[in-house]
Amino acid sequence: MKKILKMCTVFILLLGFASTSNALPIPFSDNFDSENSGAWALNYTGFANWTIVDGTVDLIGAGSPYDFLPGNGLYVDMDGSTYNPGQMLSSSPFALQPGTYTLTFDLAGNQHLTPSDPVTVQLAMGSLLDKTYTLGNYDPFTTFTETIIVTSATSASLTFEGTGSDNIGMLLDNVTLTLVPEPATICLLGLGALGLLRRKHS
Repeated sequence: MKKILKMCTVFILLLGFASTSNALPIPFSDNFDSENSGAWALNYTGFANWTIVDGTVDLIGAGSPYDFLPGNGLYVDMDGSTYNPGQMLSSSPFALQPGTYTLTFDLAGNQHLTPSDPVTVQLAMGSLLDKTYTLGNYDPFTTFTETIIVTSATSASLTFEGTGSDNIGMLLDNVTLTLVPEPATICLLGLGALGLLRRKHS
């Protein structure tokens, strides 16, 4: 029992080091629905969690003339309205501690006659993730899931970059980044269970 308590204490201390005041929180989740007070906008730059570092993107969907896939709230057209596709960079980095992370996001085709323009996703400037995703032009939102292994503490930024130059790009929605539970979580749950058992038998 003492060994378990000691191990749990170490894991909890490590978790404490993972918090950084100027980093985006984990778990991270963004479905874009609260952007711009819920109103669509072309060439939108006011994202709460993202900075547009190149080109432009459009905030479209619910309430706009460009709600190509109704029922999904607001989402992002990765090729804005300036013939220059956008690159979205997380507004702050993520403070990643060693562990396993899951990144999920939804992509859809551009919903137009032109071929779908790929989207490149990178985490930590491509050192943790560097992949390009392509769907058919009329494909609906499809969830992509990537497992990311972090071996040493690092500060990691996340980017989504569109391609093409026709003002019509792939659509992005529902970005999440979560930490897969490690032994620290199991320890905390185990300690809670032990506490309940002791109370029942006392």
